[in-house]
Amino acid sequence: MKKTFSNIDVYAIVRELDEILSQGNITNIYEVKDLLILKINTFDGNKNLIIKRNLRVNLTQYDYPIPKYPSQYVMSLRKFLKNRKIIRIYQYNFDRIIIIELSNQEGKPWSFIIELFSKGNYILVDENQIVKIAKKYIKLKERNILANKKYEFPKSYGKNFLEINHDEFEDLIDIDTEVVRTLARKINISGVYSEEICERSNISKTSMGNELEKKELNNLYKAFKNLRNELMFSEINAHVVYDNDGNELSVLPFELKIYSDQKKKYFSSFNEAVDNYYSKIDSEQLIESTDSDFDRKIEAQKKILKNQKEYLDTLKENFEKYYEYGDFIYANFKPLEKLLNVIKDAKSKGYSWDEINEKLQKAKQQNMRSAKSFKRVIPTTQEIVLNINGEEIFLDFNKSIGENATMIYSRGKKARNKLKGTKEAIEKTKKKIANLEKEKESSEEEIDFLIKKPEKKWYEKYRWFKSSDDFLIIGGRDASSNEVIFSKYLEPQDIVFHTTFPGSPLVVIKNPEKRHVSQQTLNETADFVASYSQAWKDNWGIVDVFYVSPEQVSKSPPSGEYLPKGSFMIEGKKNFIRNAKTELVIGLKLIKRKSESKELDYILYPKLLAGPEKPIMEQAKIYIKIIPHPNGFSKGKMAKEIISAFLNQTDNNINKWISLLSLDDLILMLPNGLSKIKSTNN
Repeated sequence: MKKTFSNIDVYAIVRELDEILSQGNITNIYEVKDLLILKINTFDGNKNLIIKRNLRVNLTQYDYPIPKYPSQYVMSLRKFLKNRKIIRIYQYNFDRIIIIELSNQEGKPWSFIIELFSKGNYILVDENQIVKIAKKYIKLKERNILANKKYEFPKSYGKNFLEINHDEFEDLIDIDTEVVRTLARKINISGVYSEEICERSNISKTSMGNELEKKELNNLYKAFKNLRNELMFSEINAHVVYDNDGNELSVLPFELKIYSDQKKKYFSSFNEAVDNYYSKIDSEQLIESTDSDFDRKIEAQKKILKNQKEYLDTLKENFEKYYEYGDFIYANFKPLEKLLNVIKDAKSKGYSWDEINEKLQKAKQQNMRSAKSFKRVIPTTQEIVLNINGEEIFLDFNKSIGENATMIYSRGKKARNKLKGTKEAIEKTKKKIANLEKEKESSEEEIDFLIKKPEKKWYEKYRWFKSSDDFLIIGGRDASSNEVIFSKYLEPQDIVFHTTFPGSPLVVIKNPEKRHVSQQTLNETADFVASYSQAWKDNWGIVDVFYVSPEQVSKSPPSGEYLPKGSFMIEGKKNFIRNAKTELVIGLKLIKRKSESKELDYILYPKLLAGPEKPIMEQAKIYIKIIPHPNGFSKGKMAKEIISAFLNQTDNNINKWISLLSLDDLILMLPNGLSKIKSTNN
């Protein structure tokens, strides 16, 4: 099974990426295990670019589980990359290196460099090729990648596939090496494409260079050239190849003769084919990784619990032991006090410690009560060691017997006091283990495979809703999309809406069938315009909205005046709708689709809707109503509150599908400004 991109694959994918993503803006960056995901807002809507360091780069239509908290590396990337425009995407020197050239207001373009070899790397360099940030910093024999140092491209191996002429090609052929190996090494192409050149030229791949005649060399070059031309100039014919058992074998940008007898599945783009092929690998790895994460956390907590229990046993033992020692001292208070006095008296008379120790040992042998428990004297620490049932007790020679007893009791009290805290800690650890096991069990019941997003309709890249009378209403998200709606989608039979002040989307009721537009649809559209206008940010509850016919809207300003991007001239009479409401209903519709997983017959994909109350409540069973509020939540926090509200309205069987919701998609749907939840359909 194919696991990595060749330089030919890189060339093919970059052809498509440059066309789709150029002039798009990077809106966010995420890291999922060893995958980097760039969210990019393009003229054709939002796209997710997925990068696996040592494997591949492609646009994905699958929902990857976004971590709750970004890593430090991702935080740094966001600081540098967020809101930058992509100027172009290209391949460096036909190597497995992709460069995303980015705008820079302060000077020349910066570059985000993706190296798809070794273990892979991502490097951001400024206009002077100085490294600003890298996934990993390295020191190698040939080059270094270090912070604030100049970036150097790696040395290319072999001749450039795109530039070799006939004479150079013939000179490459080693006389003592198999042809297929020579092509792979000298031209730096993967073994699959080396075999393909041999297959197309009807030359055995194991032929030695010195066995080829002039005609065969010409045929070999011709096959090489045709392959190159197909890559550079032909339409992409992307497909996945299957082996005889129905397993995926490879993903390719065009047909290869070596796979002519294999079953294939074709796609409209190489990105789509790559996405379909590698998402299955990602799905398995992400799920295995999630399970192992839980197992690792549970195992770590079990080790903590074991240590805590052992510590608890030690505390119990110390508590009982020290109290037993204290009781012994008080029970033998007078004999021990006499022993201490004897030692002090002997020391004051000039006896050495050895002499004192010897005399006490003799007294012990003579069964003198005061010396019965005596074991030895430790001169260096000035301690007396007693033997109690085989255990040693150390008494301080400079303290009284009462003080020694108190000191020993205090050790027992400390152990007793720690018992409570240790027991509480044990219970907390047990709860952590139980919660982790419950989360693991719950995660096993959740979606355990990547879900492909439904293909979006053309209007879903804009603000939109369908009215109660089933009219499609679309509106711009910003000045650029206002311009596109005006120039591309506005037709004579439509109706155009706007507010009486700046900061409103250009909203259009689409009416291709020239139906009668009811007052209900007009009022709903007016509320839609009001809600996405500056009025929401300014916390207005109502606003006046007007509508006109398309011929009244113009991009031609009066002589000597200038119209900013996204602004329009309105001529003639305006039709007003007074007191349009600034309130939105965010609905959640679960779309039943065929499952790509063998474990489920279908999936319920969560689709977000936003618009006036009546149509959204009719189209979605789960919904919440939001309004502008000066003490409300920002868009990011509001999105989290909405998802939480959705989850509270449904059971676990539905919650697992709601968990697929993209926070970014929901944020994109919300008006600018502060909002609060007014009501739900609970």
